Amino acid sequence: SNMTMVSQWLPMWTWTSMPEYNCSRVRPVGEAWTIARGVQHPYFGYWSILWGVMTELFYIPCIYALYLERRKSCYRIMLWLAIDDIIALASNSIAFGFILVEGSVFCSRPWFFWIVGCFGLGSWCGACFGCLLLVTFRLFEVMNLSKRFEATANYLIVIATCYVIYFTFLTPPVFPSSEFKAMFYDPFIGDVPPEVYVNWPQIANNYLVVLTSATLYILLVIIVVTKQGAMASEDGRSRMSASAPIFIQASLICFCNVTAAMEYNYMNFFPTPPFVIELGQISWQLTHGMPPFIYLLLNKTVKRNLRSLIAPKRQVSPSKL
Repeated sequence: SNMTMVSQWLPMWTWTSMPEYNCSRVRPVGEAWTIARGVQHPYFGYWSILWGVMTELFYIPCIYALYLERRKSCYRIMLWLAIDDIIALASNSIAFGFILVEGSVFCSRPWFFWIVGCFGLGSWCGACFGCLLLVTFRLFEVMNLSKRFEATANYLIVIATCYVIYFTFLTPPVFPSSEFKAMFYDPFIGDVPPEVYVNWPQIANNYLVVLTSATLYILLVIIVVTKQGAMASEDGRSRMSASAPIFIQASLICFCNVTAAMEYNYMNFFPTPPFVIELGQISWQLTHGMPPFIYLLLNKTVKRNLRSLIAPKRQVSPSKL
């Protein structure tokens, strides 16, 4: 329909002129909507706030450690992803949690929901694109082609930033719903078909980018196992042991990405049990919140840089030599 096409391509700041987002045709914007349609979920809300705040705090030392390695393209991508995750957690965990605790809905305060939804959607798509860059770099690395990737890394990061800007400002957002404990394209005003609000570019992102990343991660594991299996057995085992943290890190993030992407695509079109909807939202939160814990536990470079920050090596004065 014409309404669908308009909502797909106009920038976010024109939303007040779109009839499909006009709450006042049903009832006045404000507290009346919270009373009529909102549902409080304090437990899930407080979990979301706690998870968001905790992961943001753990990200601070990780960003410092990643910044020290910024000359390497792999770590520049990881630093870019960390900033993207911080924006996402502010939206899909902290702001989302406050909305659940309060029990408000889109028409309670449309501008706030619009901002939360736009930045949540944009940062999710950015994380998908960033993970695709990261696994591509790993593939180039194991095939001894990393220098070719290094030459274009900065341009790819600029493209990834433009990708985020496009989804944040030029496509319809997802809105938090206190009633269903997740975020949906539909603001649930009540008199417009849900398909009017669907963000088709984001649907394509979820299928193409996320599934491509998952496929490339599997390919990466196969290549590494094949190459190391061809080595002397002892040497191959030692290299595999050293690579294990990378595979664990990749597998955990990739699993959460695929789970969140597929569940969000499904629940925005089909009736879905409440626990599956909650699982989809938690998977999305974990996608952005797990990396700092993975870095602190498994990434040797991050741990080394943080140890040097906490306990810097003492310089021995010449008089004591």
